[in-house]
This record gives sequence, structure tokens and C-alpha cells, in this order.
Amino acid sequence: MKAKKIILFVVEGITDKICLGYILDQLLSDHLVKFQLTDGDVTTLNGNNSTNISAKIGNIVKAFSGNIFKPNDFLEIVHLVDMDGAYISEDKVVHGEYEKPFYTNDNILTNNVIRMQIRNKQKSGILNKLITLNKVWGTIPYSAYFFSCNLDHVLHNNPNLSRQEKNQYSERFEKEYAEQPLKFVEFLNDSQYAVAGSYLDTWNFIKIDTHSLQRFTNFHMYFRNPKNDREYMKALELVSRSIEGNVGAKSET
Repeated sequence: MKAKKIILFVVEGITDKICLGYILDQLLSDHLVKFQLTDGDVTTLNGNNSTNISAKIGNIVKAFSGNIFKPNDFLEIVHLVDMDGAYISEDKVVHGEYEKPFYTNDNILTNNVIRMQIRNKQKSGILNKLITLNKVWGTIPYSAYFFSCNLDHVLHNNPNLSRQEKNQYSERFEKEYAEQPLKFVEFLNDSQYAVAGSYLDTWNFIKIDTHSLQRFTNFHMYFRNPKNDREYMKALELVSRSIEGNVGAKSET
């Protein structure tokens, strides 16, 4: 029996995996669904920039792979990113007595406005690169899908959850949709927050005004009009195997 190809979802933290892991495993049962946690936001990490982010994502995949998996073992890499208001204008970052950023539909409130503006500049620059990134670790198809203002905002309608609340909400969400994965797809397609258009259309939309603070996502597209078509990739694999078989046959003659 042919081994299943890996779809690796790159996410920030464990509650992202709790919310989505079992659901995606059922929806994508023809493949091997795996998660790699980055334990933070790779788009805002010190030292990361638009020039080196492709290699950084590749290193994340390699860290997951260890000495076990090779690029050919993967079907694709799917990166789920929080927008965090990355594309808002600098005047929308305002002072407030918050050590961590506090997100509203129109502003980011923070006790360090300059630092937050610098963060947004770095994050938006890296995201612009990731939108156009097609492959990592040489040959593995890559795509990035957004949750705005963040995953908690889309899934739980609250962008400012505490760590304890994240745990509670994620467990509740998993229980609600674990045995009804298609209901999850319906949830993602709610017109209140599902951005219409092509992959690039949705990314262009989220860059406008304060959209990257508001409740939007394009992850619904992954299940009906993904950037990397899974059937197309399957066909490419079959062609590749056929070519390898012909080359092997010729070498034996």
C-alpha cells in the first residue's frame, strides 16, 4: 500500500492545533495531517525578514522532518498566520495601558507605540513575501492562509483571549466540530468573515484600511479553491512516478 503524503500545517501554538488538528485529520483523511508549532510568530521574530523568511520556513519543515522525512514525503506545507493588524496605518496604533497589544476593529492599543509600528512594518513585509512564496525546502508546495485579527477572533469571536481562555475555548471548539468536520467547513464559509475572490484577491482585501484588525479569513478557500490544488499535485506525482519508472526500465535494458 502506497504511503500517504504529509500535509504539514505550520501554526503558532498548541491551542491552534487543539482547535484544528482532529477536524483537519478527518477532512483530509486521504493524506497524513501533521502540525508543526513555531511557539510564536515567525513573521515578527527578531532576525527574520522578507529576504530570509523562505529559508526560515524551510528550516521549520526540516526541524519537523528530522532524519525521518524527505521533501518527497510531503504533499504540501500550509502556513496559518494571524494578521494582528499588520497592514493598518501607523496612526491606528495608539497608546493604551496594555503591556500586550489590545486589538479592536479600528486600532491597536499598546504601551509602546513605536515598537508596535516597527513590528507591523516587519510583519507586513514578511507576509508580502509569503503570499508569493510557492515552494519551500526546494520542491514542497507552500501556501499561507490568514485569520484576522487572529485565529481566536475568527473561531471564538474574541481577539484578546488570555492563555487560560485560549485553552478553554479551543477545547470547546474541538468538541463542537470534532464529529462534524463538514460543519466546520460551513462555519468557515460564513459570509460575515469569509473573504470572497481568488487567493490573491483575499490577500489584497486584507491589506486594505483596517481589515487586518477585523474578523476575516481566507482559510475556507483551502477546501474548495486552494492555492495548491491537491488533485493537480496528485497528477504531477503520478507523472513523476511514471517518468521515474520509464527511466528505470530503460536503464535495465
